[in-house]
Amino acid sequence: MTAASETRRLLRVGETPRSGPVDADSLERAIEGAVVVESDFPAALDRVTDGDVDGAVVDHRESGFDGIAFLRAVRQDRPSFPVVLVPATDDGSVARRAVEENVTAYVPASGDDTLELVAQKVKQHVGARSSERGRVRMPISDLTAEEEQRLKERAMDEAPVGMTIADATLPDEPLIYVNDAFERITGYSKQETVGVNCRFLQGPDTDIEKTHEIRDALDAGESVSVEMRNYHKDGSEFWNELKITPIRDDEGEITNFVAFQQDVTGRKEAELQLERERERLQRLLDRINGLIGDVTEIVVTADSTDDVYARSAERIEDDEAVSRAWIGEYDPGARVVRTRAGGDGEIDLTAGDAGPLAAAIDEQSLARLDDAPADPVGCRDEETGVVIPLTYRRTTYGVLAVYSRTQTFDEEETTVLQALGRSIGAAVNDLLSKQTVTTDTVIEIGVELHDATPLTRLARALGERAVHENTLIRHDGDLLLLFEVDGETDAVVDAAESIPEVIGVTVLADEDDPMIEVALERPAFVGTLSEFGAQITTVEFDANAVELRFGVATEQNGRAIVDELEDSYETVELIAYHESDQPAQTRQGFRAAVEDELTARQLTALQKAYVSGFFEWPRRSDGDQLAASMDVVPSTFYQHLRAAEKKLLTAFFEGDS
Repeated sequence: MTAASETRRLLRVGETPRSGPVDADSLERAIEGAVVVESDFPAALDRVTDGDVDGAVVDHRESGFDGIAFLRAVRQDRPSFPVVLVPATDDGSVARRAVEENVTAYVPASGDDTLELVAQKVKQHVGARSSERGRVRMPISDLTAEEEQRLKERAMDEAPVGMTIADATLPDEPLIYVNDAFERITGYSKQETVGVNCRFLQGPDTDIEKTHEIRDALDAGESVSVEMRNYHKDGSEFWNELKITPIRDDEGEITNFVAFQQDVTGRKEAELQLERERERLQRLLDRINGLIGDVTEIVVTADSTDDVYARSAERIEDDEAVSRAWIGEYDPGARVVRTRAGGDGEIDLTAGDAGPLAAAIDEQSLARLDDAPADPVGCRDEETGVVIPLTYRRTTYGVLAVYSRTQTFDEEETTVLQALGRSIGAAVNDLLSKQTVTTDTVIEIGVELHDATPLTRLARALGERAVHENTLIRHDGDLLLLFEVDGETDAVVDAAESIPEVIGVTVLADEDDPMIEVALERPAFVGTLSEFGAQITTVEFDANAVELRFGVATEQNGRAIVDELEDSYETVELIAYHESDQPAQTRQGFRAAVEDELTARQLTALQKAYVSGFFEWPRRSDGDQLAASMDVVPSTFYQHLRAAEKKLLTAFFEGDS
């Protein structure tokens, strides 16, 4: 580096000043000067206020290093100090704020030439300092001693920062000089301050550790810089950025202490507010993580909806910020909410005082209860409250009401509570779905889908050459469709394979009674019905429509399934909807119990054998064909089949006994 280039000293400030489009090393080469880096806000500011650098290139990120705040802090002490701001993004608002804070130059980090532009701005606005090899001759040397003395006195008197000089040779080190800025900052006049020690600025909340730090440094003859709470003459507090330096005579003895005071109350209060906010958010995060973890464990381990409601309400009410909580179950038919945990009663949603509750259910969104009447759902005393719907997809199973006397439920809180509402709603949906095979009553629903679907296209392609005999739904949701063939088997196979959604065709019998099995990739309705725990009893189709019949445990799930089907298909016709009693051991329950015992291969072998006529006499298919359709050897197929038969018969006879 040349001697000339050493005369410009630049500060690079940001979260990662050594990387990015304006990294420190590249910048140093571009400006042919020295670049020092800082990522710490206070340390960087100290370099500026100490006069250690001639200018600064500062990053700004909305969610990272706040370059605007740094610029504002610099301007309090160095109004004309060159600052080049380099924001990560430029949406117009950052530029306006930078201009308001008197930025020297503004270069968004949005192009390939960012480094070149920054270097140009630095060379334009940041001047060179004198070379270390020789001092610049100052014109003040041409003044007489008296003129030079008066100039220096005026400079001290009119300096924008407070300045004091204390006599280190006298007891208690009294002040012998204060400038005008000191008077403005503290409110004390020269007459009140000269001749006394500067500790009159201290008060009840001044940090004693800071005063000890100052005393220790002065006793050691060292400079010191602190930020401490001081007091104006009227008793009001301010934050003082205090810097003290010893002055020595020709023999090296300390004769005076010169001090500089800067009122940094605005910046300090902003820093303290930021720290308080960080601490608040950390406490909130710790509390929320505990609440989410506990409620998640509850919904996973609960064995009934009553268990979910009771334990969830109890845990939420135990939260330190919650004064009370209750959960109610929604009955869409009666249009009422019945309290299931944390209270006792029934709320009519058609009543005028239940407006927020009705809105939360109808709009499936959080509603505030602050203005609701105290009875039945509103806040009491000094409470604020919110009500959250317990939803799964488009189905609302109930509501969670939460109240507090210490908080107003800000965005972070409400976001978490809504997530808890969805978790509880999903758990309720899962538990109600399982009831389909165990409940004493079931809602039986039939619908017809009149859209052009893979099933209707398959029926149209096969025409009268194949008759649909049966449908199996595999564990992955794909359909296995069994057809009796009336015509040339090869032609029927070709027709089936012409449908894009067909993933395989297997000939199960090709002699007296030809049969084929068509594997069709999972239709949308299978996922919808499975998600809400429906038991599918019928899948029939022709070239015009698909007929589905299924059973569900609750009216809410039935309505939700129909709504979801209407979202997926253009024309959905409801052809059956009624409630029926089931025996103590339902057909669905027995089937579910057997399927739990069977492996996937055993279940597939049993289903294929049944629907293909393997158990009829004479057999309509043989083991070799069925084994081939499962991509296994015949001996393996028979092993799966015999194991499945044994488990089925065991369940039948032992269950009967």
